Amino acid sequence: MEKRPLVLDADDGTTWELLLPPGWALEAEPGARVTVSGDAATDVATTSTVGPVLRVRSLSRGD
Repeated sequence: MEKRPLVLDADDGTTWELLLPPGWALEAEPGARVTVSGDAATDVATTSTVGPVLRVRSLSRGD
């Protein structure tokens, strides 16, 4: 189980820390392309300072 924050580098250069719904597990290689939808989670505190937090609603493999 990975303990570091799960981050996504968006096409616009923004780095997001992903907040997955409870019970979700994710298998991906570093550099994998994915499509994510969600909302900025302004009510969540993070200690990683990676970037803004995105509350994920859906995630799919990108091509």
